[in-house]
Amino acid sequence: MLRIVADLGNSRLKWARLDEEGRLTPSSALPPDDPLAWDALWDDWHQNQRQPSRWAIASVNPPVAQHLAAFLQGRHVRQATWYQTAADVPIDMDVEGADTGGADRALAVLAALAHMPPGQPGLVVSCGTAITIERVTAAGVWQGGVIAPGLFLSARALHLLTAQLPLVHPDRSAPSWGRGTLPSLEAGVFWGTVGAVRELLARQSFEHDEKPWIVWTGGDAERLARAVCGEHARIIPDLVLNGLVRAALRTGAPFGASECPPTKAG
Repeated sequence: MLRIVADLGNSRLKWARLDEEGRLTPSSALPPDDPLAWDALWDDWHQNQRQPSRWAIASVNPPVAQHLAAFLQGRHVRQATWYQTAADVPIDMDVEGADTGGADRALAVLAALAHMPPGQPGLVVSCGTAITIERVTAAGVWQGGVIAPGLFLSARALHLLTAQLPLVHPDRSAPSWGRGTLPSLEAGVFWGTVGAVRELLARQSFEHDEKPWIVWTGGDAERLARAVCGEHARIIPDLVLNGLVRAALRTGAPFGASECPPTKAG
């Protein structure tokens, strides 16, 4: 039986298979608006598969989730569980509006708790379209956190909302300042984001002044984590996909019970 977890975000769709022991294999990133790419990966993964695959899916992109649901139904997938909001995730939380909050944030916390030592507070930094910083108490309770613009989102906004600024993809090689437009833009986008994340992390305090562990994940984690926390920053790829697997183990639903495709508007 082929078991697949999927993380549907705003910028990409990631799939990963589970091996026979239930461990994640390396993920594949796909465009969220390219069914032909989905088809190609589907065909590759389902060669010689006699039974329909089973899926667990996290989505923060309702319109594309509808397309993915139709895609799976068209391939006779009837066993898929959708995590559409934080309220769907089996984790202790003290947040407002869990039924509208992102499932990806809660799933990242669920996975991080399994990797980090118990009895200590922590911070989970996800670096994607948005940068989120999730607070976790020493008792393992998710308290919410921070949502800020990501690197690409900031760069894209400057490009789209101005007449002449180019689109940039800066990293740690960006200068501190520039004599021309391009290096000036790279400096502002990258080091401005680094500075914002540093400030946001510095503002997170916990009881008894405990020092939190910090875990980084997301497409831009490698770019930002080293710049903010140094070479020893803890980066765990595919934390949301790991969270989906752990949610499946806790609930028993995603790879057994059948769930309806997503219908929520947000």
